[in-house]
Amino acid sequence: MSRTHADSSGTIRRAALLSSIAAIVALAGCETLQGIVDTAPKPSARIKAVNLGALSLEQAALNFDVEIDNPYSVGLPLVDLDYAIASDGRAFLSGAAPISGSIPARGSRIVTVPATVRFADLLGALEGVRPGAVVPYTADLNLSVDAPGLGEVKLPLQKRGELPIPTVPSVALESIDWESLTLERAAALLTIRITNLNQFPLDLSRLDYALSLAGTPVVETSLRQAVSFSAGGEGVLEIPIALAPKDLGLAAFRMLTGDGAGYELGGLMNVDTPFGPLDLPFQSAGRTSFRH
Repeated sequence: MSRTHADSSGTIRRAALLSSIAAIVALAGCETLQGIVDTAPKPSARIKAVNLGALSLEQAALNFDVEIDNPYSVGLPLVDLDYAIASDGRAFLSGAAPISGSIPARGSRIVTVPATVRFADLLGALEGVRPGAVVPYTADLNLSVDAPGLGEVKLPLQKRGELPIPTVPSVALESIDWESLTLERAAALLTIRITNLNQFPLDLSRLDYALSLAGTPVVETSLRQAVSFSAGGEGVLEIPIALAPKDLGLAAFRMLTGDGAGYELGGLMNVDTPFGPLDLPFQSAGRTSFRH
């Protein structure tokens, strides 16, 4: 073999060896870098609490308190947050929450994420659910932060809970017991039956009401009385009233001395529920009996 051929073969072998070494070094470098990325501290988040805000017959406000921890020596900017809420796998609300600012270096911060649930949308999405129900839900939140060296990092969160869909109790004026009835003064006891149509208890604290008999306004007043109604339960309120029949006219007085009359009863109930306070406007009509 010639010297020239031998030198050429040696050069090729050295080049191949150097290429192999370079590949091994590069691979080791990638593994080292990936190891650093995998073991580097990362931000974390958790849902600390869910508070039911303003509750009405039309909608409910859910407030998710999300606590975010920043392990870095610099502030952690918040990017965005989106959420989706479902019940039994059926979504009824999704959206994005406006968030801004950052989490302090090596600190934490609680960010409140508001979501408004409109019951009309919920009832339209969940077949078979009726007003008065308590609906279990699953909320999935995705929080994005701008982590140093990693870029945008998504922090998935999940929370389960229950959401009430309140409805107005049934209200009926069963009877009016006249204790005295003259042109000058009439005193009576109203017997009102209230049926709670909700799947959660109600504690009545105040009742504002107006009563008309045979189309004639008779009384309008407020009653402060603590009465509890179990889920789906009913109870009776006995309310004393007093009025001056002469102010209503002779036709009304003759009606009051009869056996009964058509009535209209309406007003506002102030109640407490396991989910917070609630104002329930009510309106009922029918026929009631008089007892003398």
